Amino acid sequence: MAKFNRRVWTMAAVMLVLALWVVSAPGAQEDAPKLPTVDEVNSHLDRLYRSKSAESEMTMTIKREGQERRLSVRGFSEGEDKGLFVITAPAREAGTATLRADEGLWNYAPRADRLMRVPSGMLSEDWMGSHLTNDDLVRESRYEDDFDVELSWGERDGERVLEASMVPKEGVPVTYSRILYTLDAEEWTPMEAVYFDGEEAVRTITFSEVKEVDGRPIPHRVEVVPADAPEEFTRMEYEDLRFDVPIDDAIFTQQGMRKEARKLEERS
Repeated sequence: MAKFNRRVWTMAAVMLVLALWVVSAPGAQEDAPKLPTVDEVNSHLDRLYRSKSAESEMTMTIKREGQERRLSVRGFSEGEDKGLFVITAPAREAGTATLRADEGLWNYAPRADRLMRVPSGMLSEDWMGSHLTNDDLVRESRYEDDFDVELSWGERDGERVLEASMVPKEGVPVTYSRILYTLDAEEWTPMEAVYFDGEEAVRTITFSEVKEVDGRPIPHRVEVVPADAPEEFTRMEYEDLRFDVPIDDAIFTQQGMRKEARKLEERS
């Protein structure tokens, strides 16, 4: 089976990366262009999304149970496995941080000056009260190991799109039975991701407001909507996004997370 790495947006800098295993789908429309080869996909997407590091600033709006709140979040990432997110506003939550590193996922509570490792049993819990989970922060770097993916052409609003249907490999313990990604047919920019439990859709992520960053088409607005509460959402809007910026590797340690969180808390 062929394999390629594809980088897709889901949340701040840590969601830059999504690796897929791909096999071309049979039965494409007769008048549709030939599906891209794995080498073509690799080359194209590497040019668009490859980066050694990234830094971002975003506003996260969370609407849940009739209540709406906004968080300002600064994110740092390095490679596929290191990420740090620090809340910078509102003041009462400033300095709260989450670190993803080789040794796992950690949260930092500034008021108690306390570091807490997130156990595997809590990966399905909400992240910062949003519609994202702790598992969303750690799972994306393992998609190439957990899922098989089939590509096919589809149609959206009269326009051709590329669809990637992701099905977990046999024996892999994952939350979703299938993930269906819809991408722009030309640049393969993500448009939508629908997550399924059995045959039932359980959440939808939409990607919009595509803007160029260093010549790359990047969605600057990402919205997560749960199927069982369609009036709720978590919306992420990026105010600043930079690739291949120098980042001190020390911030991706427990001590470095505490120091960076404290620094950003004092600035808030």
